[in-house]
Amino acid sequence: TRLFNTFALSANVHMIVVEDSVNRTAKVERVLNESTLLHWSHRHVKTSAGLHVKGSEQRNEGIRTIREIVFNETDSELRKAYEDAVVYFADDDNAYDVRILDELRKVRNVGTWPVGLSGQRIAERCEVNATTGKITGYSAWNELRAYPIDTAGFGLHVRHFLQDPPLLWKIRSKKGRLESDFLEQTNVSKWDIEPLADNCTKVYTWHVKTHIGDKKRPADFDKKFDV
Repeated sequence: TRLFNTFALSANVHMIVVEDSVNRTAKVERVLNESTLLHWSHRHVKTSAGLHVKGSEQRNEGIRTIREIVFNETDSELRKAYEDAVVYFADDDNAYDVRILDELRKVRNVGTWPVGLSGQRIAERCEVNATTGKITGYSAWNELRAYPIDTAGFGLHVRHFLQDPPLLWKIRSKKGRLESDFLEQTNVSKWDIEPLADNCTKVYTWHVKTHIGDKKRPADFDKKFDV
């Protein structure tokens, strides 16, 4: 609900929700219907067994949905707008300031911004030369990664997903390699990514933990709690 309500503040957002499930659940469908989101799609993909990192299959389903929406659009003006859109992979357990939408609109190729409470830091972010506006380094977990950027810390122009073949997430990525394996396919150096959010000094998205420690989720949780 928090996620939907934030992104619903813009009329020009189309949210694609992909559940990690064998089918679409009534609860998520109801939350979407009750939200103020104007444009949304609801999909589902169950994560395959044996993967080191989860989420790639769901994000790839979202990319397939993007292609379906754009290529099936018959209104020429609307299709033109779709073809100049920006794609952001938002997680349902992150918190977002509505100003992240303003930063997304600035992305021309691949853009980045800080992520609060990420990588055992107050914020994971790039470091920028204020004179040139170019990235000079990264303050992030495992800075030796090819792209030391959290998934919540970048957005891409939609053309990366409309090309053939489209840019896709690698479902066999090792832990700690997911973002790098993905961004390497853009052929954009980590030094040439566009630093946004006032040269990566403003934080508009945060990691928010939703686990309950060592306690197990009750088997009847969904029946007892409407969350």
